[in-house]
Amino acid sequence: MKNAIDLILKLAQNNISIFLEGGRLKIHTHENSVDDLIRKEVLLYREELINYLSTHTVDTKIPKIDFQTGSYALSSSQRRLWILSQFPEANVAYNMPGVYVFSGSVNADGLFHSFSQLQERHEILRTVFREDGEGVVRQVVLTSSESGFFLEQRDLQGKDASFVDSVVESDFVRPFDLSSGPLFRAGLYRVSQDRWVFTYVMHHIISDGWSMGILIRELLSLYNSYVLGEENALPPLRIQYRDYAAWQQAELSGSRYEEHRSYWLDHLSGELPVLELLGGRARPSVKTYNGGVVHRMLGSDLSSGLRSLSQERGATLFMGLLACVNVLLYRYSGQSDLIIGTPMAGREHSDLEDQIGFYVNTVALRSRFSGSDSFLELVDHVRGVSLGAYEHQAYPFDELLEELHLQRDMSRSPLFDVMVVLSNDGQVSKTREKPNGFLVDSYKPIKNIISKFDLQFSFSELSDGIAFNLEYNSDIYDEPAMLRMTGHFEHLLSGLLSSPDAPVGDIDYLGTVERSLLLGDFNSTGSDYPRDRSIVDLFEEQVLLCPEHTAVVFGSVRLSYSELNMLSNRLAHYLREVHGIGAGDLVGILQDRSDLLIVSILGVLKSGGAYVPIDPDYPGIGLITC
Repeated sequence: MKNAIDLILKLAQNNISIFLEGGRLKIHTHENSVDDLIRKEVLLYREELINYLSTHTVDTKIPKIDFQTGSYALSSSQRRLWILSQFPEANVAYNMPGVYVFSGSVNADGLFHSFSQLQERHEILRTVFREDGEGVVRQVVLTSSESGFFLEQRDLQGKDASFVDSVVESDFVRPFDLSSGPLFRAGLYRVSQDRWVFTYVMHHIISDGWSMGILIRELLSLYNSYVLGEENALPPLRIQYRDYAAWQQAELSGSRYEEHRSYWLDHLSGELPVLELLGGRARPSVKTYNGGVVHRMLGSDLSSGLRSLSQERGATLFMGLLACVNVLLYRYSGQSDLIIGTPMAGREHSDLEDQIGFYVNTVALRSRFSGSDSFLELVDHVRGVSLGAYEHQAYPFDELLEELHLQRDMSRSPLFDVMVVLSNDGQVSKTREKPNGFLVDSYKPIKNIISKFDLQFSFSELSDGIAFNLEYNSDIYDEPAMLRMTGHFEHLLSGLLSSPDAPVGDIDYLGTVERSLLLGDFNSTGSDYPRDRSIVDLFEEQVLLCPEHTAVVFGSVRLSYSELNMLSNRLAHYLREVHGIGAGDLVGILQDRSDLLIVSILGVLKSGGAYVPIDPDYPGIGLITC
């Protein structure tokens, strides 16, 4: 049975679902095909899979509810996302974009007609969210004519690539109005005689990653049928998202979810850890979603080594990567109780395979270990945590958050700040050829400007290694720090694979240059200091020598020596004239790291006083104004 569970988890982490239908195994993915190696693996463990799924699969159909002109209940995930989306920044953060390049002759009317058919097929594409008379948010299904959808078309021939990029990016960051809709939009931009850029964006409240694949696949199928003058060949949908939402809420009130609920409450019992990483900026008081991303390629030696080690321990590649991320965060923070999130497709029911909607569920993977544990021991531990999460993934994450009664911190995501994702998204870039000669290819990566979490470690398994993208909140971390972190991850992984039996707390993760600085130049602090001159004298000498040179850099602020001198002089005069500060007086400075902190230190010294630094986070510290 272990092989079956491992394989199902591996499939789930690659956005592939497997279920029983009429006693037969059925594999489904939002891509066009399933890899032959995966098919062979499924055949190898066919009997184990059937036995496992027959006892763990809900065999009842999701019932259809009567269509009415009124409104319908939200799913658990929709309910929480609606609340988050009332904040303007969060609304944009949950835009789900897709972009492709079309090569050939594109019939814009046919494309719009295909979108119209999609709207008729999937009610969720014409659904909005409104409060009823009692203030309860409900989903309302509009008619296609009411939805307001249109295909934006622009001729960008002659425009350079950066301009086209800016148009694509502007599509991605326009907010949606959840109450009026439409909650998805599309654009077709002609960039040359036979080349087009196609964008589509859906709000997460009506979509997920799997849905994005369904939409582009069905859209192209409908388009081909239109161009070739054929009938729509897509099989009709048995249910709609409103049916799923009603079924989910009914299931939650029953007994089937009780075992799942008990598991998660036990897994997340006691004091829950809050990750505190050094090296970032002060956290904004209200969570932001401004983001950036850095890229790294983990070579085939590391990917094959981690895959082999994981397989020897009965684990998947995802589990090995997750274990390494845990070690990295432990080494950065000193914390050995860590909660990391990861998404699950949430489509374990066979009725949901071809549905567009918000089905993805998040699970919280809590790992507790020590620095004396070996990497092998940690992989075993992470394997157990991951399998438990998969077994109980049906319990909605949003219901769990309510059950935990967490103290709300507006500056953070609830429960965890770090996500780890392993996907096969690298395969999406393969060119597809359609019967009418229409070619679809991937668009080059565009600048990432959104980050839902502090950090997201995204891995993609490729033939020549593992693509590693680290997304980060740019209001907390900067790009150089994140580039160092990806380098540390690579060095750490290499060390863990070389010494898997050694304590994880002893594995070196510094690169050659960093280690050289740490052991050599960085600690080489000997200097001939002029004892007869003060710091203020030396600083003002630099002001005279190079007044326009940069003295201080903080974020986007740059101060020259002359500007820093002027500001610190102004503060020094104020301290002397207003507060009578002079030689021997102590002046407290209560400030976070910034350009103004340097101004304050110099100003105090120039006044003749001595500064006393005060930690803003020290308990009991506050400002009293008169």
